[in-house]
Amino acid sequence: MRVAAFLPELLRHLFKKPATVDYPFKKLEVPANFRGTPYLRPELCIVCRACERDCPAEAIEIMAVNEAEKRFRMVIHNDRCIHCAQCVDSCPTTPKAMQIDSLYELAADDRHKLKKDWVYVRAVMKPKPAAPAKEPAPES
Repeated sequence: MRVAAFLPELLRHLFKKPATVDYPFKKLEVPANFRGTPYLRPELCIVCRACERDCPAEAIEIMAVNEAEKRFRMVIHNDRCIHCAQCVDSCPTTPKAMQIDSLYELAADDRHKLKKDWVYVRAVMKPKPAAPAKEPAPES
């Protein structure tokens, strides 16, 4: 084989920008609609269990710790989670108690390290303010 046959290709690639990123030294930007890891905002959770019911991977567990004190425990098993964001879509609170972060580096050497655990007091959903009643129009 002749080296001269490869010379044009070599010269073309000498001046091109690299196609790869120097990962992990330079982090990639996460796309706007990236579905990362689900997490709970316990101060907003009303324990309706919609996230647990609608999770297709059965990755969410909600258990009562103390019914009298309204204390609950939520465990998210990220080793089972398929990152579909169904738990966020199912959450009825506004703002949402279930959120999705933008983390994509989840590797662990033990699956038990992937569990996220919260013990919290049930939030009380505030009623929406009623619309003001319209005054009758004055008669003329």
